[in-house]
Amino acid sequence: MTEDGIGVPLRRREDRRFLTGRGRYVHDIVLPHQLNAVFLRSPHAHAEILAIDKAEALTSPGVVAIFTGENVTADKLNGVPCAWGIAGRDGKPMKEPPHPLLAERKVRHVGDPVAVVIADSVDPQRRRAHRRLISCSASCDGGRSCDRARCAPAL
Repeated sequence: MTEDGIGVPLRRREDRRFLTGRGRYVHDIVLPHQLNAVFLRSPHAHAEILAIDKAEALTSPGVVAIFTGENVTADKLNGVPCAWGIAGRDGKPMKEPPHPLLAERKVRHVGDPVAVVIADSVDPQRRRAHRRLISCSASCDGGRSCDRARCAPAL
């Protein structure tokens, strides 16, 4: 085996701190006046968003703001682009569908972000309050509609 190239084991410097519990992650960083973002994601593969009621969640202690797809559209924020564009054989750029930041009116896959809650901390009590923020009508079992389901937060 050669000393460099394919198949050569690499010495990693960061492993010891992670294996011994001394690793530092973004979640470990706490700054003065820091706010946290909690994304609420759809547990459904396909569902219509019936309502987003921010009133109750906004009264929760520590909640600063809640943003939805309507806010993203109103502020004319662009979606998340594909990592890089590919040109076809004819030289034309690929056709790229929109990738919205937050779902609006419909979720299209499990984990589709529906809302983002900005708060001063991420505690279990706040997570429970956020579960009641969004109501969806999910499409289950070949298109039959489920009863009003709740979109759950995913942190």
